[in-house]
Amino acid sequence: AGGRMGDAKSAQERLDAENAMDLSPELKGARAAYFDALDDGEQVEEKKFTYAWTLIHQKSKEDMRAGIKLLEELSASKGVQRDALYYQATAQYRLEMYMDSRKSLQHLLTIDPNNRQALDMKALVESVLQREGAIGLAVFSSAAVAVAALAGVLLKARR
Repeated sequence: AGGRMGDAKSAQERLDAENAMDLSPELKGARAAYFDALDDGEQVEEKKFTYAWTLIHQKSKEDMRAGIKLLEELSASKGVQRDALYYQATAQYRLEMYMDSRKSLQHLLTIDPNNRQALDMKALVESVLQREGAIGLAVFSSAAVAVAALAGVLLKARR
């Protein structure tokens, strides 16, 4: 990324602040506004984005996935592409879809390489992936050691 580094701590603080919001009361209104916009064809993209944004801030994983799907559709649209990709990445992160989140952020950073929020979020995702990779490696290593030890015991027992 040409030496541009993000701040994982800033990204985590933003996520914590957003997680503290209760947008469940807004969901019904955002949904109704989106479906009205689909009917009358006015401000469809804007209402779809608001509905998607409201969905990804719900506690339900199902709602979050529905929001991600809408944001994926919106990410093809130049007007809201950056925001759609960013919020898609944050929702994917919340659902522990870290590789997908990283992919969304990489897409966003190809469009807007100096996007501070995206750089911060990517640093957070990378730190989790590194930690998980280290944990996965440790689990794999200890399993390999256990198998080798067991094989040694079994071979001794056969003699």
